[in-house]
Amino acid sequence: MSRSSTQLAKPAHPTTSSDQVILTAAKGGVIAFAGNLFGYGIRFVFGIVIARLLGADLFGLYSLGMTFPELAGTIALLGLGAGLARFIPIAINKKDDAQIWGLIQVGIAIPGSVGLALALLVFLCADLISFRLYNQPALAPVLRLASWAIPLFALINVLEAITQGFKRMEYKVYSEDITLPVLKLLLTVVLVVAGLGVMGATAGYVVPLAVSVVMLLVFVNHLFPLKRAWKTAKYNVKDLFRFSLPVYLSHLVNQFGNSIATLVLGFFGTTSGVGIFTAALRVSSIGMLFYSSLMRIAAPMIADLHSQGKIDQLERMYQTTTKWGMSFNLPVFLTTAIFAPLILSIFGQDFVAGATTLTILAFAFLFDASTGVCGTIVTMTGHSKLSLANSIISLVVSVGLDLLLIPRWGMVGAAVARSLCVILLNVLRLIQVYILLRIQPYNIAFLKPILAALAAAVIASIASSRLVFLPAILQLIIGTVLLWGVYTVTILLLRLDDEDRLVLRRVWARITS
Repeated sequence: MSRSSTQLAKPAHPTTSSDQVILTAAKGGVIAFAGNLFGYGIRFVFGIVIARLLGADLFGLYSLGMTFPELAGTIALLGLGAGLARFIPIAINKKDDAQIWGLIQVGIAIPGSVGLALALLVFLCADLISFRLYNQPALAPVLRLASWAIPLFALINVLEAITQGFKRMEYKVYSEDITLPVLKLLLTVVLVVAGLGVMGATAGYVVPLAVSVVMLLVFVNHLFPLKRAWKTAKYNVKDLFRFSLPVYLSHLVNQFGNSIATLVLGFFGTTSGVGIFTAALRVSSIGMLFYSSLMRIAAPMIADLHSQGKIDQLERMYQTTTKWGMSFNLPVFLTTAIFAPLILSIFGQDFVAGATTLTILAFAFLFDASTGVCGTIVTMTGHSKLSLANSIISLVVSVGLDLLLIPRWGMVGAAVARSLCVILLNVLRLIQVYILLRIQPYNIAFLKPILAALAAAVIASIASSRLVFLPAILQLIIGTVLLWGVYTVTILLLRLDDEDRLVLRRVWARITS
């Protein structure tokens, strides 16, 4: 074994409780990221295939139709996902099985029932929405079929929150990141190729959700056997809803804010514009893969550390996860900004018009990740009403900007509006976390990924101008590999930080053991 390998494998110091927090965050984050990456890859292929099979116009109709069940599913959730993720780990620490059982019962029964009621409402109002609001008769049957996804969407979210509360991220990976997108891709392609068009794509959206719900029920039963007397449960519904309802309103406002651009584009523009914007949004969201993975594992850890008063460990985790999120997002942003037209050409030439939109959206995701899990900290430390206030401010600004910018600039206006809202919301959260806990996410270590990104941007920009004689796909592959290679090498030359070496030592020990 080489000297460098020996140094990597050998711990510099015994693992402290603070180190263990970092390792737990890294382990859960990597598991969730691996699943997110696989799921995103399949969904990316799905988007390309369906966009090419349906075209920009029908793909826009499909995207518009799927917006309603996702928004209604968030309504049905009632914020209980965040409540379960907060209260289950606390109940586990107390070894209170009766309280866990009560949380699971409430978490499944209420969103499932509300979801069914909303599904019936959307089914009955499909003609009204399609004819009166959008003047798109073809949207009505899509909405009727998609309405049955509403209770399934709500149940998936609460069941995932239960497994998240047990800090078992792999179950979400198996159900939502592997099974759901793979089955969705295969089933949708078969149905669309068979001639069912948009209705086939919609059926391919609904059926895999049902399969994922069944899988998650099995996983929850493995973590906490569900075959037990109902009356043994201890219900603390008041505290659960006192926390969850503000979070619910916050998430609902956020979901509506995320959907408003699509809805306004569909109203003022064309379904092809909706399709191009959806494709750009799907590509730009790759920057959130690792960051969203960190948020999922961080949520129960934040609640746990805060309840124990371990603010120093919370700040260390805050800084480390923020640096990791920004470090991953910087090369993602550079790739999308430099090669935006080449990336969108994969969907078809109609989609290249969204290059500017893609770059603006990618910057929004970069800024979001670079401010860390500040929003999760605000929520998981018990300030759910503050989260709601933040979301309401964001929604008001979002609606105002969308109505102002989309009629003038179309999908570019939608992207600008989204970016401005992301910046405003995250600056507010940063300030609030500092005022509440006197912690902040930045230190001198953040200069390393920034310097590496600058070096990679210069090299990749020069290279892209020299590769124009190659086919588009080769330009994209060579440019991306070069950019990420320069970025990674520069990071290594600038030397890894203690937290990074701690995680890599643990990984190396697993590999060589």
